[in-house]
Amino acid sequence: MKKMKKIFAVILSLAMLLGMSVTTFAATPSANDQVDVKITGINNGAHVTLYRIAEGVYGKNGATGFIEYKWVDGTEFANPDVPTADEINLIAQGINAGTIEAPVVNQYTMQPSDGGEYVYKAKAGAYIAIISGSDDDDSVYNPILLTASYGDANAENGTLSGGNINAYSRYLGTQAVAKKSDPAFDKSITGATEDTATDGKKIATGSVGQVLTYTLDVTIPSYPSNAKNKTFFISDTMVTGLTFDYSTLEVLIEGQTVTRDGNSFKLGDKVIAEAAETENGFNLNFTYDNLISNPDTGAIYVPTVTYKAIINSSAVVGVDGNPNDATLYYAKKPNEGESWDTPNEKPNGDKAQGVNTLEDKEIVYTYQLAFLKTGEGDDKDKLAGARFGIYTSEACEEKDLIDTVTTNESGLAISTRVGAGTYYVKEIWAPDGYSLNDKVYEVEASWVTATTTTNSATEIREYVTDPEESEDGVQVGWIKDGVFYNYENKPEGTDNVDVFPAYTKTATTTSSSVTDVKVNGSGTVTAIKELGGTSNVDSVPNTKLASLPSTGGIGTTIFTIGGCAIMIIAAGLFFASRRKSDAK
Repeated sequence: MKKMKKIFAVILSLAMLLGMSVTTFAATPSANDQVDVKITGINNGAHVTLYRIAEGVYGKNGATGFIEYKWVDGTEFANPDVPTADEINLIAQGINAGTIEAPVVNQYTMQPSDGGEYVYKAKAGAYIAIISGSDDDDSVYNPILLTASYGDANAENGTLSGGNINAYSRYLGTQAVAKKSDPAFDKSITGATEDTATDGKKIATGSVGQVLTYTLDVTIPSYPSNAKNKTFFISDTMVTGLTFDYSTLEVLIEGQTVTRDGNSFKLGDKVIAEAAETENGFNLNFTYDNLISNPDTGAIYVPTVTYKAIINSSAVVGVDGNPNDATLYYAKKPNEGESWDTPNEKPNGDKAQGVNTLEDKEIVYTYQLAFLKTGEGDDKDKLAGARFGIYTSEACEEKDLIDTVTTNESGLAISTRVGAGTYYVKEIWAPDGYSLNDKVYEVEASWVTATTTTNSATEIREYVTDPEESEDGVQVGWIKDGVFYNYENKPEGTDNVDVFPAYTKTATTTSSSVTDVKVNGSGTVTAIKELGGTSNVDSVPNTKLASLPSTGGIGTTIFTIGGCAIMIIAAGLFFASRRKSDAK
């Protein structure tokens, strides 16, 4: 009995060993082995085409397991452990050109349910994913290498391991070149006055002759150094209500000095961009390779573009405002087409194949001020022909003048030269038969004042440099190169030789057809306030000359009466003397 127990124990031990051996044999690499390879961070709608560039070679019937990888001609890496971005991209170019015959093993269009994850059950080998974003996808995708391999850690048990790649990760050996990048484009304005629209949105406003500074901030796409297409191009065109100043165009790079030489922008001895002046705008074509700050890592300088524009007398008043669009052109498909190389025209045609655009718009608004001119007291007739200055300061000094307007036959005056803020109205020329009103009135311009369309009701302002040619000889700003600047925005000139005082040729008179603008009505001025008073007024009054009260003291009055008496006595003596002479 004891011998039988010993024999049973031996048999059980052998069975256990054999079981373990069976498990080891089952894990021997096989041509049927598969494992998931994954790419995360892909946008919905992107199309993934997966090519196999190497496949596993096994012994017959799996007797010797995995032997090696067999590579498609032209796809080997110098160091398979550290494949570079340029090597991967070169293989993708060969696949696209048909010179590398790598079979397609999978094609897939990303769905919302995928959560940005592309998964493929792959056999042992190496694969390249070429990703093309949808029309709504602005991202740039570089080729991505995936592997399913029997790594060193799993060589003994023959386990196949798959790759898990984040699309936003960097290529091996680089710190900057990304497999996926998201270009961005943002346009902003400084120098404008901020206001709030009825929907709560912050908006930019300004007055005619005001200088605005525009800034374009970009996020540059990431391309391998051997990408065929690295187009990076900016275009901006102003609307008629804005005048672009080409001389102010600048390219800035933090920590680096960019010099402008005519139409060229240089970083050291390298031209990073070429510019061209267009009709009221510009084109700017960048040389991507000259923006690379570190060839080893692919790190790139990020430029910022700034320029200035002046709000001119054609500026639109009201809710439409004065918009202008800037457009960024960039290579969305780095291995299609070729890099754009001229600023003289925008990317187009066959050469611009694979180019995508991003746009950003900024709107600047100009507002209006309206008020009525009437007589005083019983004389409430609406007065035409009164001229007013619109000032930015209560002192109403000449340097604060931004506009002059003349009332029409309805007594109405409208200025469309203003942005948001407080302004001051003062009469500078009285209607015939009336005295000058020397009071200063405060008016407020805000978003509600922009809702009434008055373009058809105002004349386009003309400015001259000769005061003799103006209507009133009052300087309202400056002129340089035919462009009007208001007082607060005096342009730079060579010792001011190129800058001249500006005068209004004809003070604006509003059309008599505009009768629906009311002092307290929505769409114009919310109130006119007499400075020093406590209440709002309905109009700016004048007093007739015939009813002027005495403006001097009692001494002045006595002097005037005495002067009149002397004149009467002198006249009487003159006639009496003449009668005596006639009697003789």
